[in-house]
Amino acid sequence: MFTKINHRIFLGASIPIICLIGLGSIVYSSAMRTFEFESQIATTSSILGQRGCPIEVNLIAHGLTKMVRSVRAYFISPAEGRYKQSYQEGYENFRQYSSALKAQTQDTIQRQLLDNYIAEGEKLHQLSQQVFRLVDSGKITEATALVKSINAENVDKNRVQMIKRAEALMTEGVRQFQEQQRWLMNVVLVGTTLSIILTILMGIWVTLPLRSKITRLLGATERLSAGDLTQAIEVSKDQDEIGQVLGALQTMTENLNSLIYKVQQSGIQMTSSTTQIAASGKQLEATMTEQLASTNEVTTTAQEIANTSGQLVQTMEQVAKLSQITADSASHGQQDLMRMETTMRHLANATSSISGKLGVMNEKANNINSVVTTITKVADQTNLLSLNAAIEAEKAGEYGAGFAVVAREIRRLADQTAVATLEIETMVKEMQVAVSTGVMEMDKFSKDVSNSVENVGNISEQIAKVIEQVQSLTPQFDMVNQRVENQSKRAQQISEAMVQLSEASQQTADSLRDTNNALERLDNTAQGLQTEVSVFQV
Repeated sequence: MFTKINHRIFLGASIPIICLIGLGSIVYSSAMRTFEFESQIATTSSILGQRGCPIEVNLIAHGLTKMVRSVRAYFISPAEGRYKQSYQEGYENFRQYSSALKAQTQDTIQRQLLDNYIAEGEKLHQLSQQVFRLVDSGKITEATALVKSINAENVDKNRVQMIKRAEALMTEGVRQFQEQQRWLMNVVLVGTTLSIILTILMGIWVTLPLRSKITRLLGATERLSAGDLTQAIEVSKDQDEIGQVLGALQTMTENLNSLIYKVQQSGIQMTSSTTQIAASGKQLEATMTEQLASTNEVTTTAQEIANTSGQLVQTMEQVAKLSQITADSASHGQQDLMRMETTMRHLANATSSISGKLGVMNEKANNINSVVTTITKVADQTNLLSLNAAIEAEKAGEYGAGFAVVAREIRRLADQTAVATLEIETMVKEMQVAVSTGVMEMDKFSKDVSNSVENVGNISEQIAKVIEQVQSLTPQFDMVNQRVENQSKRAQQISEAMVQLSEASQQTADSLRDTNNALERLDNTAQGLQTEVSVFQV
């Protein structure tokens, strides 16, 4: 049992953990008890103030004292209403702080003392209310007897008892708290010591049997790392993890020993073979390099001839196309010039017709001008007549008021007519100037058109001569183009054949170069492997 390392480690770690869990449970229980004592002390200390005087009790007593003083002051001076207000404030303080103190008190005896204290205060309140009613009703004699019976002796007795009980609870709570703390410190000290001792013992129990096995394992791995495969590894009879590792190392050593021996023999054979193959490859690579250089020179020359022939063919084709395009363009240009000549003759005739029509327009404009002059005279006469009518209407008095309105409208229309005729006259004059200018420009344009017709005729004759010359060159271009094209095809075939031969030579040279590089790397690898394998002792 517990022959495995993991079993020992698990047991060695479990026992200290169990001890710590038990110690933690005891510490937790003691801490909770300590917190209870601390809460009790805090509750009691919240009741007590400086020098053992309870804060709430002191405030309650202050409220009761204020009530007694206010009752007596009101008995002496009933007219002062502020004493009742002061009494009410004291009573509210008494109720407020007594309720707060009662909510904080947990001790039964202390709660009973507080109830007696509150009962005495309520009794004092009832007597004070009777005094207020008697004084307000004018019964001074009865009020005097009640005032004498009001005192705070019983209240003070209850307050003193509450203070003593609180001090006793405070003392007992502090004592229990200190005892609990001492017990908790002892438990922590003893538990921690036992846990440390158990942890050390379990560590020794776990590591002591492993020390010798780990030493043997380190020695075996150091020999293997140094390449010593001659010594056998001592295998442990135990079935723990280290024994299994030692057995696996022994098996690995035997297999590695056999493998290294075979690798050494194969490396020697491979080194000699690669050396011979590399020498043959070098000679073949040199031969293929020379052949590739010659092939490249021939290929370059053939390619230059093919390129030159191809460019010449393209140039001749372009020249033939350009000559044909030039002939066609010249023919179209001649036809366009003939149509242009016809159009310009029609344009010259049209300009003559336009000039005649512009002259007619000038005469019509003169007639319009005379009509406008007549209308202007009529407008002036109408204006004069309207003025005379207005004068006659003024003379007629009330009977001529309607006629005066008509005369005024007539005069306004006459003025508008005069303005309109003036504008028409201005426009007619401008039109006459424009027509005169147009006639002059059309005459000039007609002369230019006539000159252009003559120039177009001359250009058409010259273009006809150019067309004849260009058309005579086209058959010659076709003949030259055909011969150059045949030469280009032959040069292209030679170039393609040389390119294929060059590519084949290049591929052969690359293959030989790669083969030589591979053989060189293989030789280096074989030598390196031989060097590395020589480290092992078999």
